Amino acid sequence: MGGKQPTLHDVARLANVSHQTVSRVINESPNVADQTRERVLDVVRRLNYRPNRAARSLITGRSQTLQVINFDANYLTPLPPIITMANDHGYQVSVSTMRHPSSPEELRRFFDEMTSRIVDGFLLFAMDFKMDVHLLNRLCRGIPYVQLGTDPDPDTPAVIFDQKLGMQQVMQHLFDLGHRAIAEVSGLFAQVDGRIRHAAYLDMMEKIGHEPGPWFEGNFTVAGGYEQTCRVLSSGRPFTALVCGNDQMALGALRALHEAGLRIPEDVSVVGFDDENIVSFLEPPLTTVRQDFHKQAHLGIEYLIHLIDDPTTARSHNVIAPELVVRRSTASPFRNSPPAAPFADNRRA
Repeated sequence: MGGKQPTLHDVARLANVSHQTVSRVINESPNVADQTRERVLDVVRRLNYRPNRAARSLITGRSQTLQVINFDANYLTPLPPIITMANDHGYQVSVSTMRHPSSPEELRRFFDEMTSRIVDGFLLFAMDFKMDVHLLNRLCRGIPYVQLGTDPDPDTPAVIFDQKLGMQQVMQHLFDLGHRAIAEVSGLFAQVDGRIRHAAYLDMMEKIGHEPGPWFEGNFTVAGGYEQTCRVLSSGRPFTALVCGNDQMALGALRALHEAGLRIPEDVSVVGFDDENIVSFLEPPLTTVRQDFHKQAHLGIEYLIHLIDDPTTARSHNVIAPELVVRRSTASPFRNSPPAAPFADNRRA
């Protein structure tokens, strides 16, 4: 090399691969064939190549770093697919967490710190409060961003799940089985997902002309699901199905129902939301709504990189349709009792 510091393109040329492939190997992306990886690493060792991110940042004005901001410490950010997807595009990932800000000033200080770092884009997770797109633009100071989840402003670039559709699928499934007395342990109304799912539950019950409930507000935890299901049982109102605002609360609900001597699904059908890994191993396996967080992460990173590469990219919502996953926790309420009995007290006159 005549004393010249080897570059990424030198490695790519000698290894007979693209510079993107070299970037993937350096960033330890799994999406490279083993034989290709070894060839690239052999060239890296022979050239004694060392990536110089600082120099690259000065030349390109980019740090090749994406900042993930999680606004809910209890929200499990799908980091593995985010890191993999980012590495495939030559980016590193940094992660910060901020609980719901107590004031606009606290929010401003937080974003001041985030924007003082050399980052190329933000992925905003679990921003469970409405923020005007103009304010968000000012806070991000021109750095591209994509919001994942919740209920973003119409002009905010975002990748979201259709929460309403998910609950509509749940209710239609129960209606098709013959359920009309359907109880609910909702999610926390302080969180937009809880509000949207509960509103869809009420709307679907109204459409078939039946009173909703009994229903109580939960808090998305196993303990909350248990406690509120005990309240449902103590209400004295008959029900043949129980809809839970997420899988965690469904776990608590199953415990409460078992303690009450009720069989699932013979006496009560139970449905969750999210399709967490554990629910397919329950007995019975839980009917729930699958939200593909890996797909959301993939689309979010892809969208963010488009915004970084081309600031004229249109700002829009990429909406992902959730999928109802039917397992053995739901069944017809008519198998062990006459059709009219469970519904007599809940039917409107």
